[in-house]
Amino acid sequence: MEFFLYLIYLVITLVIISLGDYYFQLLYLSGKDTFEKQELTDWARIIPFKIMNLFESAGSLQYGLLAFGLAAFFSYVWTLTGGLIGSPHYTDSFGNYFFLSFIMPVLLLAFYSFLSSEILRAARISRNSGSFLARLLNQEIPLLSGTFVSVIASNLAVYGLYHEISFLFVLPNILILMVLLILRWNGKVKFGGIRLDREEEVPEDLEEDP
Repeated sequence: MEFFLYLIYLVITLVIISLGDYYFQLLYLSGKDTFEKQELTDWARIIPFKIMNLFESAGSLQYGLLAFGLAAFFSYVWTLTGGLIGSPHYTDSFGNYFFLSFIMPVLLLAFYSFLSSEILRAARISRNSGSFLARLLNQEIPLLSGTFVSVIASNLAVYGLYHEISFLFVLPNILILMVLLILRWNGKVKFGGIRLDREEEVPEDLEEDP
């Protein structure tokens, strides 16, 4: 029952964040002052478009879906870890709050570039080699999105089903995760001087017009 509820919240969370990203771009980044009704309310077009853009953000729909799914699965398992070291994962205890908190997703967000580079270096694989691992780790946006969305969905499922963890923890926790993910999608997040942009660096010889 809990896992089924988690899957429902996973879809709902992905839809809400996609809409939040769309309106953030439309209202704050587009520079427009007036909007047509279709731009604001055509959700049947907006939602699939934004979700497909998420999965295709690194140029591969298949790897984007795989990266999102793997990240979501391992993040869901992470949120259950509190139950392995103490009371059940849904109870009001410090361990559960830690594993359900935004700490792990934010650390992954801050250090993803470093971690992915170190993994490829340890495996002696070039980022541009076209190998399975390299292509998977190049799916930064889907991987981060799967992690953030999964932790949010797990928070909602645990609170919605058991009502034992504090609502005053769940609400700010999921809002922080949502806001950070939307900012990350738009290249607006910086940590410790490390620029986390959606766009990859372009080699100098490709920047010049032919």
